[in-house]
Amino acid sequence: MSPHTAVRGLRRTELITPDPETSVRFHRALLGWTVLYSDSGFDCWTGERHCAAVRTPLTGEQAGWRLVFAGATQDNGVLTDPGEAVAVLAKGRAQHGPWAPHPRRGEPCWIELCTDDAAQSDVFWTDTLSWTSEDASDGATYAAEGRPIAARASAARIGDRCGWLCYFTVDSLERAAEQVQELGGTLLERLEHPGVGETLVIADTSGAVSALTGKTETWGG
Repeated sequence: MSPHTAVRGLRRTELITPDPETSVRFHRALLGWTVLYSDSGFDCWTGERHCAAVRTPLTGEQAGWRLVFAGATQDNGVLTDPGEAVAVLAKGRAQHGPWAPHPRRGEPCWIELCTDDAAQSDVFWTDTLSWTSEDASDGATYAAEGRPIAARASAARIGDRCGWLCYFTVDSLERAAEQVQELGGTLLERLEHPGVGETLVIADTSGAVSALTGKTETWGG
């Protein structure tokens, strides 16, 4: 299912949750999204850019965040790597990535793969998305047409599973940390990221894990 040209970023993200309304309330307050009803649940926007679709899981789907990459010839191309990290390849241009306008509050601003099978995962994602991979001290950097687009993190897992970790932009990391707890979420980790600077790894009210950063100049910092 590899596209003819390199995938240049995300079309959007998906949050798959047993309680979409509660998840939407949490993230709308935290990330400032404009939320609209859709046939499958909710569509969440920052300005004219679609940031996330929030819905209940279909049969066999695991709850949590899922990336939707742009660049497919048809929708609903589900990708599962050897470590069982899952993403989707969809039609349309990338709305979030190194060629898109700079990330605003509530938008994805970086993505990282956590896997316990680095070698096979590198091969899968670079072959499938027409990327290149270069080893780094903290894992690996994936590039599309010479521009960094994602990374493989040194951490093998997000909580109890392998998968993609999506970073979202906030105006103030201090205020975001307060809001996460006020809204019923959990602060999992605070760390200094080599690209996007100081970050918070959080879990929302349903346990879905994402990351926040206040550094917004470009995709990936």
